[in-house]
Amino acid sequence: MKPLTIIHMSDTHLCPEGRLLHGNIDSWRRTRHALRATQHFSPDAIVVTGDIADRGAPIHPAAAAMLNDIQEELGCPVISVPGNHDPLGSVGTEFNTQRLSTGPYPANTVHEVLGLRIIGLDSGGFQLAQGEVDQAQLSWLQSLLTAPAPLGSVLLLHHPPVAATSPARAGRGLKDPMALAAITAGTDIKAILCGHYHQAATSQLINTPVFMAPAVSYNMNPFAPDEILAESGSGFGVLQIGQEAVNWFVAYSDHLMTGPQDAAPTPSAGGQRAAN
Repeated sequence: MKPLTIIHMSDTHLCPEGRLLHGNIDSWRRTRHALRATQHFSPDAIVVTGDIADRGAPIHPAAAAMLNDIQEELGCPVISVPGNHDPLGSVGTEFNTQRLSTGPYPANTVHEVLGLRIIGLDSGGFQLAQGEVDQAQLSWLQSLLTAPAPLGSVLLLHHPPVAATSPARAGRGLKDPMALAAITAGTDIKAILCGHYHQAATSQLINTPVFMAPAVSYNMNPFAPDEILAESGSGFGVLQIGQEAVNWFVAYSDHLMTGPQDAAPTPSAGGQRAAN
């Protein structure tokens, strides 16, 4: 059987029309280019793990329309959860139009893709340092996982339930990750997909792989002490789930970036930091 391919995008940070992110990033154009680039992998699903907007910008209806258009064009579901830049309720029913069911909040969803169950979990945290999954969501998740799916499950949330990849982002992940681990350990969850850190990374929550996608909008320079924006293009993860293995790697769509507004910001002498 051919492995299932899930494209893992995150942190598009879409701005209001006509506004550039950090003054010189066209995040809408980057997102559209990245979505086009996913066609190369013939995805069975595309997931977006939060921070669809930048700083609460009211762009969600337009973002949902864009994602629904690519869903129809590629013939695969596009599944989204909110991040800490997305106001409460902004990822509502206009997103996730192929969901099978909805949990305690609109962005808690269940999708089925060729036997693989994809569960979206709203870790929210709008304008807060940390994300959190409340008891109602944990109970809902626990109930879902009592019955395994034919090809297992994948869990989506914005805030990684593992330690930050750098000191500058310490304390910005999921609050009380062990509460989540107590539910996911020993279940059919094959991977947890997250974003938020603006840097590709992998880890484990107990024995469950955690994959953190690079950002579509901008990524961070791990060599910079103040974590200035790196000179790199839009990236996304590619998750391949087979009967015997789970693979995850990162692809960058730099070759599609042709306009000057698509370049990452050039740091000033003091460096340019960005809140995520």
